[in-house]
Amino acid sequence: MEILDVLIIGGGPHALTLASLLSNPDPDPHSDPGPDLPLFSSSSSSSSSSDPLGPQTNTEKSNHKHCGGRKRRAGAGLTLKERLDKSTTSERLDFPPMSLRVVDSYGEWATVWESQFTALNIPHLRSHILVHTDPLNKKALQEFVLKSDRSAELHSLPDQVYILDENAFFNDMRLGRKERKRLNITTTLKKSVSFSLPGTNLSVDFFKDQVERYQLDKVLLKGTVEHITPVVEDGADCDARRATEGKRVRYFQVHLQEGIILKARQVVMATGPTRAQMANIPSWVKSIAESYPEERLQHTVHLMHQLPTARQKHKETFPTQDVSVVCEAGQRVMVVGGGLTSAHIISIALQQGASHVTWVMRKHLQLKQFDVGDVESLVGRYSHVEHGIKMDGQAYLRQFYNERSLHKRLAMIRQARKGGAVTPEAYVHLQPFILNGRVDVKTYCQVSEASWCYRSQAWSVSLSTGHHWTGDMIWLATGCQLDVKQDPLLSGVMKEFQIQVIDGWPCISESLQWSEGCPFYLMGQTALDPKGELGCSHSNNNNNNNNNNNNNNNNNNPPVIPSST
Repeated sequence: MEILDVLIIGGGPHALTLASLLSNPDPDPHSDPGPDLPLFSSSSSSSSSSDPLGPQTNTEKSNHKHCGGRKRRAGAGLTLKERLDKSTTSERLDFPPMSLRVVDSYGEWATVWESQFTALNIPHLRSHILVHTDPLNKKALQEFVLKSDRSAELHSLPDQVYILDENAFFNDMRLGRKERKRLNITTTLKKSVSFSLPGTNLSVDFFKDQVERYQLDKVLLKGTVEHITPVVEDGADCDARRATEGKRVRYFQVHLQEGIILKARQVVMATGPTRAQMANIPSWVKSIAESYPEERLQHTVHLMHQLPTARQKHKETFPTQDVSVVCEAGQRVMVVGGGLTSAHIISIALQQGASHVTWVMRKHLQLKQFDVGDVESLVGRYSHVEHGIKMDGQAYLRQFYNERSLHKRLAMIRQARKGGAVTPEAYVHLQPFILNGRVDVKTYCQVSEASWCYRSQAWSVSLSTGHHWTGDMIWLATGCQLDVKQDPLLSGVMKEFQIQVIDGWPCISESLQWSEGCPFYLMGQTALDPKGELGCSHSNNNNNNNNNNNNNNNNNNPPVIPSST
């Protein structure tokens, strides 16, 4: 059986970015050239480094000195193209082609993302046009828009938004009460093409175009991973090295649900936080004593998988109408959660004729334009003025890298993300229904107890505020819970190579490697590493800064994860 050089688990945006980077396509004269050093090593060179996936740099370049405010070394500002042109042929390294495969449950690229767009009726991405999946050309999405003449599908940032609700505001503690009720978008920022929000159909077509350009269909396999087993080196020749360096992985056995076993020297897990078993189910749900119809209490993560599952089962007779049935006309609906997904669910429920929606959230209704907090200004990539205050994430990131406590770093990561939030656009859409009482926002509130009455075929719910709710349908928009110790896919790796875990988050290396001697890598939310990675993804790693050299030594500018929710 062939042993692959690299196996990527998952076919989402992160996997698409990495596969594009590793596919080594014929260079396009109109795009940025490929990397001068590979992030992964092929089988012939994998034994030469203890960290084959990590950055191929010397120690001087990987110590984050510039994060402390010191000057960068000469030449650091050169673009990748300039560095390649400057280097001689003899200085460039030729590596043999690597064997790369990507395994995905649906056998198609970005299927869950596309189904999420459709299921939640999402009009555009939350991230702007410079945040995309092409790792070699930061303007790839802009060029695609121009080439296909689809500029009409770019959405501009909203005009000034004023918040009327008592318990809704922009979460920035430096703002006065009046300023916290208002979002000002400067004219320059609003009209900037770089800050346009791409439509969802446009984004999906861009994914497909990228797959075609990089010829990535040929590396994609359909299959569901059940278990990952690291096969450790054995034999007398390894005894001496084991005594000093510890055990090392020869290769991984990746067991698929379909009965197939894949072998790979390096494995990347890029599955994202959307697997059904990762759904965050509140304790009160588990305490419901009565049996109840499953369709009357659902988690939004299942909604995201309905569309691709239906397509897989009925390829020929797949219905054209929406399968995202949130409620029936006239039903009373409760939505639990304060993030953007909850706003989408409420919007669909209103469209489908819900008589009343109760929106329950643990804190205030938080408004936020992008995925990360206002104070960090897109994780340091862009400095701009918001609320009359200059938003510059560089200082926050320097503070992060200077902090030695892993627990405090994790707290800073959580502060940067600030939990679930709703975009101003979604808020403006729901505001009329909030004002006329059809949507009741219950802030600083949680469900205490719920019971199902078969006689009335309705829910009876007690809230922490002392209120009582009776209704027909409950939707949980509570996100997914990350705990690597409870993830069945990671149990084999965790058993063989135990690492420190803080509140469910793995403390992996700064190159996103699981541990020394174990070339298993994480991408996406799982890689929110308190040891040094805020962005944790190689997604679009040359955006706005072409001097990243496709490695992690430019850690003061970690990539922003593309996301619609």
